[in-house]
Amino acid sequence: MWLTIYYIFCYLIFGYSLLIMLSYLFLAFQSYRTQHALRVDMPSDESIKFLLEGSPLTPGVSIIAPAFNEEVTIIDNVYSLMNIDYPNYEIIIVNDASTDRTMELLINEFSLTEIPYDVAMKVPSKPIKRVLKSTKDEFSKLVVVDKEHGGRKSDGSNAGINVCTNKYFVCTDVDCIIEPMALYRMIWLVVNSHEPMIGVSATMLMSNACIVENGRVVEAHVPTRIFPMFQQLEYMRSFLIGKLGWATMNALPNISGGFGMFDTDVVVKSGGYDQTSMAEDMDMLLRMVTYMKNNGKPFRLAQVPQVCCWTEGPSTLKALYRQRTRWARGLCEIITNHRQVFFNPHYGPIGAITLPYVFIFEFIAPTLELFGQIFMIWLLFAGGINWGTAFIIFGMIYVFCIFMSFMLTYFDYKIKAIKWHKVWKSHTKLIIASMLEPFIYHPLITIFSNIGYWRFLMNTTAVWKPIQRTGVKKREASPDKAKVKSEESNVKSEK
Repeated sequence: MWLTIYYIFCYLIFGYSLLIMLSYLFLAFQSYRTQHALRVDMPSDESIKFLLEGSPLTPGVSIIAPAFNEEVTIIDNVYSLMNIDYPNYEIIIVNDASTDRTMELLINEFSLTEIPYDVAMKVPSKPIKRVLKSTKDEFSKLVVVDKEHGGRKSDGSNAGINVCTNKYFVCTDVDCIIEPMALYRMIWLVVNSHEPMIGVSATMLMSNACIVENGRVVEAHVPTRIFPMFQQLEYMRSFLIGKLGWATMNALPNISGGFGMFDTDVVVKSGGYDQTSMAEDMDMLLRMVTYMKNNGKPFRLAQVPQVCCWTEGPSTLKALYRQRTRWARGLCEIITNHRQVFFNPHYGPIGAITLPYVFIFEFIAPTLELFGQIFMIWLLFAGGINWGTAFIIFGMIYVFCIFMSFMLTYFDYKIKAIKWHKVWKSHTKLIIASMLEPFIYHPLITIFSNIGYWRFLMNTTAVWKPIQRTGVKKREASPDKAKVKSEESNVKSEK
């Protein structure tokens, strides 16, 4: 009997692993097709800017960035957002009742004053106390919303949606570093779509170890700390292979809450962000898709392959644990709250293909792996492991993982998605990380995911805690540059 169970288990693991590898190859093939088409059809950043900058038809974009107790970095972050290169956009900073000096600093630095504003509560959020704008023309794009404390980013995002007036909005974190051409790249996909574009996902990577100057990443480096380095590799796989592949089938599983563009009208009609969800970004996208499909409206979802945003990843085990248990719990909520969409062809490729894939290969995988590890430990003590077969299966999976990492770096090299400071050094670090990932990072993710599942089943109180940031590296001005700036300021003062 035990021998039969053992053989069933081996065949199950082998078949499951083979299906995962085939699915990865399929997504990689789809991603390659998209990248090839973009290299042929998509103009350069300079050409996109030339075509859109002077056009009266270029859609306006609102950038919504909720902030809570950000006094240390809020001024630098707002100036960073103002470095974006786009002709028609506004920045909406939503102060979620900060208890530090965040609001005071914003008022003093940007000469803010309260304006009369009739806020229409298009989506649910805590009451807005006041809306402020600058008295100076150079800060005319800035809008600051002061609201009652909502406790989560989703509530702040909804408050920003209630204030924004543009056709599209971008939801981001206030400490993200946005590439100057990000909005141009995203809007280009919007204006060239034959069907209404309701959401655009943009590639995000880790800002850990990058060099930042004047709110811009001037040198892109692979993180040196172990957890951000693994997450860099994971993000590249997710955006450059996974999401780019799904986008070819109009079947994106989610658009990251860290940086994504949405059709404001569709979001409002879909109810905005769920203030109780631990996976509010995926939840809102599914509600948008459900709304469009139930009303018989065509739509498109797209993915930008070039890096548009940099975010700081968890650099400690504790921070990684919090992030992954929260993500796992959020996935449980998605499956529970949107079960009518899973395996349902009425909702198009997302319901028929993407969500079944998410359920089988992303939701079930951590639990199956955990039981597999326990079973292997039992077989080890029972002397029932066929070491030859075990090494063959593990070797097959391990070699495939390395192969996918080589393919990923090849994609990155071909489309220049990331302008690495030292390309070959960066790619070498990523390949080394892929060799270590199955032994260090992946087991931790498996354990953390199962803990998140258990917490959901036990209905423990969900508490959202932001990642403790360590900050990015800022390039200091050299003595010569400092001297030149000092001389320039003296000349100006004399004039």
